[in-house]
Amino acid sequence: MLGDKQNQSVSEGANAMQAGRDINYHGLSVSEVKELCALFLRDNFPQLREEAKRTAEEHVRVFAQRLEGRLVQDAASIVLDKFREPDVQAAVNDAVKASARKGEKANPQILCTLISERVAKTSNDFKDMVMSEAIEVCARLTSQQIGLISILHAVKSIALKGIPGVEILEGFATGVYESSVGGWGLSQSQKQYLQYMGVASINQFAGGSVFEYKSKEYDFLKLGGEAEFKSVIKLRAPTYFRLLESFDSENLIQIELTSVGQAIAIANLSRRLGSIDYSIWLK
Repeated sequence: MLGDKQNQSVSEGANAMQAGRDINYHGLSVSEVKELCALFLRDNFPQLREEAKRTAEEHVRVFAQRLEGRLVQDAASIVLDKFREPDVQAAVNDAVKASARKGEKANPQILCTLISERVAKTSNDFKDMVMSEAIEVCARLTSQQIGLISILHAVKSIALKGIPGVEILEGFATGVYESSVGGWGLSQSQKQYLQYMGVASINQFAGGSVFEYKSKEYDFLKLGGEAEFKSVIKLRAPTYFRLLESFDSENLIQIELTSVGQAIAIANLSRRLGSIDYSIWLK
């Protein structure tokens, strides 16, 4: 059996808000957030050798620039003054430390997305706690592991309700593949590491066909049972068929994501699928 299911309609892209100068809400500006990143770098790495210091500074400069761009893009949906909160500053500090040490391997783009969501207007205590935890954990995962949890969330937890035809699933599956490069074929030890990090749990006794589950989930398209569903999507949405076929062949039905895993997966998937409402799952 698959886990609890929530429905999500995925849009083509997120709205962007451009600004020629810093956006300012109640006295706190985007440039001050960038300065905060530099301050955290100095506080956490005061005694680095010169070469390592230059590398760390460059990593943080790139990260801060990306964070600035993300905050400007999401300006209409965030509250910049939340950066004054100790918990938010601690989350940014975690991201800065990881970026300074690991550069691109810290998954900076996903970190920026998670930070932006942490200061979103729409939030609750549980979501805030999960987002802060996700920021800390994200940098400790490989891009391949993030690819895997993105596949899991896309297949097990996202349904495109109200679509006019099965062809729409083709574009969705393409976005999932683009978001999850390297996520297939991970070793059992890598999957167990996800469990150790608190982003997933593994039930080796779970089983079943994802095609059967999906045929029931998309019964409003009137595609018949499992056999007819497979036949139709293989013909009219071949990438989606391949996604489900690969999911079944690797027996990924055994893995369930935690709320932290879902948050990281959503942040990654949203880069290709557009805006996804975190609150559907984090409530």
